[in-house]
Amino acid sequence: MAVSASLVLGGCATAPATQDLCSNAKNLTTAVEEMRALKPDGTKVDALTAKVDAALAKLDTFQAVTEGRFDSAVSTLRANLDAFRQTLAAASNEAFTAAAPQLTSSLKDVSSAYAALNESLATQCPTG
Repeated sequence: MAVSASLVLGGCATAPATQDLCSNAKNLTTAVEEMRALKPDGTKVDALTAKVDAALAKLDTFQAVTEGRFDSAVSTLRANLDAFRQTLAAASNEAFTAAAPQLTSSLKDVSSAYAALNESLATQCPTG
């Protein structure tokens, strides 16, 4: 389930708009990686929900500087993050065992959507 997420600001061009895009992409990468680092288990539902909220906030900031270039990928990632958050909200600690497979599947969807966005960004923000 690990997806390579390696947007690095150093490879960005010098144009301010590109720097903003790459800087926000790096912030989004950090938020998504922090969210995925917390494995879905019953003891971390609140922490995971907070990480999803942080990732959604970074996605909003990122989308504000994309000039519509990545709307499809951003929309897919947002939908998957929202679905994961809804699954978390429904999974109280008592019902966590029953919800674990759905959480795992939902987290895989987030990872796939993030990988697609990351791939689209590779030309704008190459690793370096």
